Amino acid sequence: MDFEVNLMEKRQMREELKYLIEFTKIYRSETDKYIREAKCLDCQIRKILVPMTKEEKIVGRVRHMVVGFSPQYGGLYTYFFHNVQVEKMMEKAGSCLTGEEREAVWECYRFWQEEKTVQKLQRRFTEKHGELEVDYKPYGPNIGMDDVRALPGEKTEVIKSLGVGSYPTARIALTIPDDDKLVRMGIPGLRDEVKRKQKENGESSFYTALLMMLDTVCLAADTYRQQAERLADAEPEYREALLKTAHTLKHIQIQAPENFQEGLQLYWLYSVISDQMNTGRMDVFLGDLYVNDLETGILDEEGAIALLTSLYQQYLFINKVHDTRVIIGGKGRRNEANADRLALAVLETSRRVKDVVPQLTLRYYRGMNEEVLNKALLVVGEGCSFPLLYGDDTNIPAVMKLYGISEEEAEQYIPAGCGEYVIEATSTGTPNCGFNLQKAVELVLHNGDDAYMKCQAGPRTGEPEELGTFDQFWEAYRKQVEPEMLREAWGEAECYYTAAENAGYLQLSLLMNDCLERGRAMLSGGVCYMNGAPEIVGMVTAADSMTAIKKYVYDEKRFTLRQVKDMLDCNFEGFEKERRLFLNAPKYGNNDPEADAMVLKVYEHVARAAIECTETVGLDHYTIVSVNNSASADWGEYTMASACGRKDGDPLANANGASIGADKSGITALLHSMSKYDHSLHSGVINNVRISKELFQNSYEKVKALVCTFLENNGTQLNLMVIGRDDLENAVKHPEEYQNLIVRIGGFSARFVTLNPVIQNEIIKRTTFEN
Repeated sequence: MDFEVNLMEKRQMREELKYLIEFTKIYRSETDKYIREAKCLDCQIRKILVPMTKEEKIVGRVRHMVVGFSPQYGGLYTYFFHNVQVEKMMEKAGSCLTGEEREAVWECYRFWQEEKTVQKLQRRFTEKHGELEVDYKPYGPNIGMDDVRALPGEKTEVIKSLGVGSYPTARIALTIPDDDKLVRMGIPGLRDEVKRKQKENGESSFYTALLMMLDTVCLAADTYRQQAERLADAEPEYREALLKTAHTLKHIQIQAPENFQEGLQLYWLYSVISDQMNTGRMDVFLGDLYVNDLETGILDEEGAIALLTSLYQQYLFINKVHDTRVIIGGKGRRNEANADRLALAVLETSRRVKDVVPQLTLRYYRGMNEEVLNKALLVVGEGCSFPLLYGDDTNIPAVMKLYGISEEEAEQYIPAGCGEYVIEATSTGTPNCGFNLQKAVELVLHNGDDAYMKCQAGPRTGEPEELGTFDQFWEAYRKQVEPEMLREAWGEAECYYTAAENAGYLQLSLLMNDCLERGRAMLSGGVCYMNGAPEIVGMVTAADSMTAIKKYVYDEKRFTLRQVKDMLDCNFEGFEKERRLFLNAPKYGNNDPEADAMVLKVYEHVARAAIECTETVGLDHYTIVSVNNSASADWGEYTMASACGRKDGDPLANANGASIGADKSGITALLHSMSKYDHSLHSGVINNVRISKELFQNSYEKVKALVCTFLENNGTQLNLMVIGRDDLENAVKHPEEYQNLIVRIGGFSARFVTLNPVIQNEIIKRTTFEN
């Protein structure tokens, strides 16, 4: 058996390495970036489709190989190459390759080391903006896999670092195409539109490549059609369902979808082969087909849930917990009644499947369908971490002001990925870098030195004795933050510029507004708004620390700034009494005017610092997000003790939530603090709130009223988690009994027992509101 497995493994390696040679040859033979991309997509799709199984009702899976094209596969982008995998394959390949083939592989290896797009970005950034420091620190959420070289189980890696921030990971993510257009027009309709625009605007390789790309979509559909027909002959028990799938796959190649299954299948197949990791308003682009099926008897709700369940299994196969958004609800929907009927079916599917993806998201608004709202809260109350709740009454006016767009346009905002706002079919918004604001406070205390890294990481802004007033302290903090923000903005912009030079992102460009009309690819002047978003980490920790410093150093003069620095450097050891004092300083999350004012000061500064970079780097908008993922825990590990009372290595406050354990005045006070922000300065925040099961069950109407009041009164977003602290603690002790316990970390959800203990501990320590 081992011998057979070894032979099979070698055959697979040989096939993949031959694909590497073939893909590279195609890439090198074509100089036009659009035609090259279309040819590479055709080559790639013939190799990466995962065969369907007899149980699947909605088909389409891909497994990328060592080289290929993708907007964001594995955290990389455009033309990627996994050199470590090739090295390992060549070690094992042995005699299964001829000498000529081995030399061809190594020639490809040498070629892609310099040609992969991420390498081009790194060269471009270095040439224009200087060398990047290489530092040792824990793994964060925005690190490309080519930067990671740890063995399984190791905790730390070597990555590229930019002072208080992290190097942009170079993804072209969070681009939400017009799936409604895809489903309404179908492949033939899109093909006709491309030809029409080509005739109006003149021949161009862009239009030609789009037509070639549509052929590739049909190739994928027909590949699965043939598989379904073969399985139908081999599996009599599944024959009827498989033949229906085969018919669906044949039909979507030649006509626009006519029923719910066809619409769902076309949407998914197009999405998965283009690595579209997030979905827009599913209840809009499939609602009419769904209701028509119900009313004509083609389908009932259970049949629709079965199809949606199959789709959910495809989401789980991809396993992109930081993405996989699906949006329902909200203002500005076509045929709202039809959309709501499908929204109810989607909610029921999430209730039954109960897993970490998709990140089902409900856009709430005053006067919405009460049945949909009650269903959503029921699903959350049963232990799902979804749906996530977003307040249209707050967000639509804020998005209008932030982007300078009409209400009609703003109604199409999408919280994508971990919660970053993009405008459906109109904007990009990749969050390609992170920024640790508490690290900036640490740099101020150490005159630009990183106390954890033992190196200079920021400008010299003065020794503690030189910062005699809080205004001087604040000025030093600004000098740590602002140059770093500009550097990260350049990283974002250079990512787009490099991408545009290398590819057209044909699959996305086809469904983005204005690309066809202008005859330009998405990042080459086609998309309406080219936006970027730095992810802010540790904002509340930094603000709470500065509140304490201002109070005890500058206002009450209990300590000198040097004394505070020394206490933090020794992690409060020997200063337990002083630490209690810092812990008891005013804290955000309690509706405390002093603490909340400092958070707003920190927030508005970093938000405006990002916005001020926009014109300099040539983007349309550059605005912060505060969504965090697991970075609040991960990055806390390499951040020294802070003046809020937090110990060295402990988690930072998550997103816009309170410092751990600091929200002591009840859930209403916390929500008051969370509702004070000017939401026209950011493009996404996360508010995590955990309540007990008993509170939810015994006071449902009060909880519902609290949620609605918050979202209607400057509350932008709410992740409501109904779970007891005792469940979390028991899951640590007996993980085998809590395999299905799902928790919300920041901008994503996960099974609690699979999390790093550091993150588990941070979640356990968060406040659970019980009354």
